[in-house]
Parts: sequence; structure tokens; C-alpha cells
Amino acid sequence: VNGVKDAQNLAMFSEYTYNFNFTTKIKFEKNFYVFKESETNASIKLLVTNPSIASLKIAVKSGKFNTATASTDFNITASTLNINGNSTELTIGLGIVEDAVAEQDEYFTLELTDESGVTIDGSRLATIYIKDNDKKAPVANKEIELEHINSFKPDSTGSTCEIVAYDSISKRIFMTSAIEGRLDIADFSNPANVTLIKSVDISVYGGITSVGVKNGIVAVASPNANEQLNGKVVFFNTNGDYIKDVTVGALPDMLVFSPDGKKVLTANEGQPNSDYSVDPEGSVSVIDISAGVANLTQSNVVTISFTAFNSQESVLINSGVRKLYSASTLSQDFEPEYIAISSDSKKAWVVLQENNAVAEIDLMTNTVVSIWPLGTKDWMASGNGFDASDNNQNILISSWPVKSFFIPDGIATFKKNGVNYIVTANEGDEKEYDNLNERTTVGSSSYLLDSTLYPEAEMLKQSFNLGRLRVTNLNGDTDMDGDFDQIYSLGTRSFSIFNADSKTIVFDSKDDFEQITSQDTNFSMVFNADNEGNGIKGRSRAKGPEPEGVCLATINKRTYAFVSLERTGGVMAYNITDPSNPTFVHYNNTRDKKVYAGDNGPEGIIYIHPAQSPDGNHYILVANELSGTITIYKLKVNTTNVSLNSIENENLLVAYPNPNSGNTLMFNANIEAKMFDSNGREVLNINGNSVDISNLNNGVYYVITSDGQVLEVIVSK
Repeated sequence: VNGVKDAQNLAMFSEYTYNFNFTTKIKFEKNFYVFKESETNASIKLLVTNPSIASLKIAVKSGKFNTATASTDFNITASTLNINGNSTELTIGLGIVEDAVAEQDEYFTLELTDESGVTIDGSRLATIYIKDNDKKAPVANKEIELEHINSFKPDSTGSTCEIVAYDSISKRIFMTSAIEGRLDIADFSNPANVTLIKSVDISVYGGITSVGVKNGIVAVASPNANEQLNGKVVFFNTNGDYIKDVTVGALPDMLVFSPDGKKVLTANEGQPNSDYSVDPEGSVSVIDISAGVANLTQSNVVTISFTAFNSQESVLINSGVRKLYSASTLSQDFEPEYIAISSDSKKAWVVLQENNAVAEIDLMTNTVVSIWPLGTKDWMASGNGFDASDNNQNILISSWPVKSFFIPDGIATFKKNGVNYIVTANEGDEKEYDNLNERTTVGSSSYLLDSTLYPEAEMLKQSFNLGRLRVTNLNGDTDMDGDFDQIYSLGTRSFSIFNADSKTIVFDSKDDFEQITSQDTNFSMVFNADNEGNGIKGRSRAKGPEPEGVCLATINKRTYAFVSLERTGGVMAYNITDPSNPTFVHYNNTRDKKVYAGDNGPEGIIYIHPAQSPDGNHYILVANELSGTITIYKLKVNTTNVSLNSIENENLLVAYPNPNSGNTLMFNANIEAKMFDSNGREVLNINGNSVDISNLNNGVYYVITSDGQVLEVIVSK
């Protein structure tokens, strides 16, 4: 060989020539394709390396979870592929059927098989998505509009603003800043120009997680610095002056006054320490303040535990209640998150968030009546779908073989035709501790899918499909053989309505939130963005927009739900007057859509009625944890946009005599209502067709019924 000088060089040259590889290889140009339904003549390309005479087949991979159907949704024009010595690429015709059916974005998988004389280079599979062009997001009817008038930041140097409460007497708002350990008090007499009055250091009492206010009394939930120990509720007046404090259960995380103002309830989460060596029981504390906060003692506090249900652990788990840490008792595992109280102050419903369950409490006896599971949402069911991946550069709202636990955070309650309902914001929340971390992904090598139940496992585990979807490793291995027979995720990217009496779901918003935020050009650039940055689809792999809080309002005899979205931001408004058939009303989002600014990280949300607001308008206030701001929406009520079908036909309420110079005020119907003075102070509860007003002074009063009617009453003796 010319140029070879010695045996060593010859050996090196021989090794070099030996390693040439002339094997014919073929691969998909991409393993992930997205076509619009209108692209009726699409194509898929395959690339060939070192072409020679060879053949293989391309076929639609069989599997029960393909959502696009051959012939109905698409057609493949070739099944046997022949490669000759000059073929460097092959093009496969894909006929897409443009129908007029509103569907989720559909997908199927192509597979390369039966190769002869050729090697498959990389994955044999390619996922093909067809983006539907018929399914439209719900259109806002705008019978009510969320009009942003102001965003208030209590402290430019630091504020986390998780919870906000409003006092109609002082016209002040009260805001928690947990990281800073303080309670901020601001003047809300001019909603367009809110001003800070005072900040109260809560660290001297403990931490701060929640605040409530009623009849001029402010209550603050204050966990112990050691969260596994009992916490406190600290009472102040509206000037922030300390009155009293009492001890409640471990980690009081949410606090609420009963509608009659006689009780304060706390949801004591009872979270474990990092290694689970200490796991306090979850509980609910009921504080009786009917004799006045100044007279409050520890004897006025009843802390309700769940220990009576420890003996029912197997029954409750079999019914669908989640238990997460096997070494804890069931009552230790329960972690109360949020409380809603009936309008008559006799019942409370408590979300046991991570357990995906609700506890009903009888407030007349301070006992837990029942615990019931919320069930799961099947993402293969009609109308359900979600955007599953954060790295495929496409918004693809599709059905998947996944079930999700609702795992709500905020809840609210209302009554309709004698039936109690609860409304849930289905956030989702995982357990992440040193000795218990349920967070994993479908694509994780340790997350094995049952090959019989999930024959599409290889496709599902691709990062552009379900591979990066966050799921739980605590549920789904039903036969305990080490692989998962059902994929479960946490949080349903929706709000739901449950019949609290029959313990059944009557409505779920399905994929509304993602459809609305993806199709509205005002908000699509922050579709599923995280609350920590503006990257589109940053949270598609984990809970999507993440519904967090919910509040209800009754306006013109119609009931509305307002749901805050923790990640994407903003508030969704729905008319829920018919609990089984709510309608989308409006959405607004005040985060900056171009740069990371504005209001970010909605948590607490409240409604202010015109009879209690400073200027006679309806308001929605949202506390934003990350931006440290309070978003102030004035509700624009457009009665001309309201369908007459959504208005109940009973006669309007009348109070008489009015003006009233006597001791009794009468009504033309039995009502549940409250009476307020002109300063917004609650003075009477009304249950029936009359009320004793002998103790009222002369002046103007307002009666607000449980169905939202407002009457002005003049007392003139």
C-alpha cells in the first residue's frame, strides 16, 4: 500500500477501513407530526442512509388508545415501502379527512415493521396529531364582566398576599403576607386608590396563613414555628389592635367565620415533618365567639379530630378515599385544606385535599358526620382533554388514557331548591417529603406500564406525548405486581359542582379553561404559563392553569362562581344558577402577557356585595402570592345580555310596612336573609316571613336574601 511505512501504520490503516459501515438505514424525519384538519393532502417523510435494495412496511400501530380512526379521520396511501439504490428519502401520502365534528385534537401512531435489507435507525414509531378546527372554546356571554380597575401592592419591598378579607364597617381590606409574617391593613373606601394604613407583625404570635373579618372583628390563623405543634387564632380589631388568642390544631391553614358571625372555624392541616417522624392529626377547630371576643377563653374552642374514622380505614380506602403514608393513621393522613359553611351556619364541608375527599361536619354537635371520596375524572371521556407536554411547541388538547383525582383547594357552597351544593377549584397537590415523594412522570424509567393494558407504552412515554406528564406513584398498581395498570394524575384543570347531599358530581368544566385560554388571542401567549415566568406551556405537564380559589355571588337572583387560576392567572366567571348546566360568563387576566409583570400567582378570592361595598358596586378581589398584589375587579352587570331562561319566575320580594314605625317587619314570602345597617354592619338574621326590629334605631337598612335580592328598609319610629 503506497504510503504505508511500517507494520504499525498498516495495522492502523486496516482498523480504519474495517470500521466503515455500509448498512442501509431508514428513519422517520420526525417522530412527532402535527397537521391541521384542513391539510387534507399531507405527507410524512422518511430518510434513508446508504440506500440499497430493501423493503419494509409502514402501518398504523394497533392499540386501544388511538383517538384518530383510519378512514374516518385519515387515510394512509402506502403500506409497503420499497427502497432502491438511489432512494435517500421516501414520502408517504397522508389524507386527512376534514369533517364538521367538534372533537379533541386527535392522534394515532405509525410504525415501521417487517424490514428486509434495512435497519430502523432510532424509534420505529411516529405520533401523528390532527388539530381539530371545529371545536370552539365556550364564548363568554358577558352578562357580567370583570373590569380591572386597580392592582394594589401593600409593600413595594416585599409582599406575598395569599389571602384577602374585607370589612364592610371600616371599608378596609386585610391581607396576609406569610413569608414576611405580617398582616397588612389598607383603606378600601376608594377602590381605585387603595392606601396602606398599617402592617401588623404576626411573628410575635407565630406565622400567618389566613385572615377573616366579620362585624369589625379580625381573625388570623397563626401556625406554630414548629408546624407539627398546635397553632393559634389571634383576634384583632380593624385597627390591628390585639384582643385575644386561642389555641387550635396543628398548622391552621385556612380560617372562616360562620355566616351568622357566631363561630370561627380553622382547617388544621397537620402536615408531617420532612422525614415523617412526626405526623400530627389533621383537625378542624370551632371557636364560639357568640359571647364576644373580649370574653373568649380556651373553653370556647372545640377541636374536632378524625380519630373515629381510623377503624374505618379499609372501608374508606376501598370507597376511593386516598391514604398516602402507610405508617400513619388515617386521621394523621387527613389534611384539611379548606372549609365552606352552609348559609344557616349549621353544616360545614371540609376538603381533605391530598386525600381527594370531603368531610361533612354538623356544627350543632361539632361532630364529623361523614367522609366521602370525590372520585376521578376520566380523560378519555367525551369532552375531556388536556395539553399534556411542555416541550412539543404545539397546543394539543387531546384525550389520554389517564384518570385524575380532583384534589381541590378552594371550595364554596350554595343551596338550590333545598339541595346543598359545593363548588370546587380542582388544583391538585402532591406529597413531597424525604420518606414519601409521590411525584413522578409517565416517562420515568421506574414508572412501568402494564404491557397488556397499555400496549402503547412506548408511544405514551415519548416526551412530546405523556412522557413529561407529572403523575402519582401511589395509585394505579391495582394488582400489586410492580407495574401500573392505570395512570393517575393530580388535579383536573377544572372546577366542579357536587351535590353535597347525595355526594355525587353534577358538573365539571371539562377542558373549558384550556380551550378558552388557548383560543383567546388576548391570553394565548401565556397559555399554561407558570406563575413564575411567561413561557408558554410551562405548566402543561403539571396541572395546566391550576384552578386555586373559588367564591360565589348572587346577582339579580342568579348565582355565579368566580374561579382563580394560580398558574395562568386571572379569574373565570360562570353562571351556575342551574348547577348541572353552568354557562361561561367572562374571563380576565391582569398578568402582563409580553413580559413577566402584572398580577401573578392568584390564591385567595372574595366577592363584595354592593350593599357592603364602599360605592355600591360589586367587586371581586384576588390576592396574588408571587406579585404580592391585590387585583381589584369591578363587576359590570349587563342585564340585557342575560337569558330569561336563567331567571327564576317567582315573584319579587316585598317588605312591609316600609317605612316601618313598629316592631315587626313582614315579607311576602319565607326567606333566609341578613339585615345590614347603612355602614354595612350586620344587625339581624332573618329566617321566615317576619323579623323583630324593636331593637333597631331609626335609619336606612338593607335586607340581603340568600338568593341575592336586596331590599332597602326605612325604620322611622
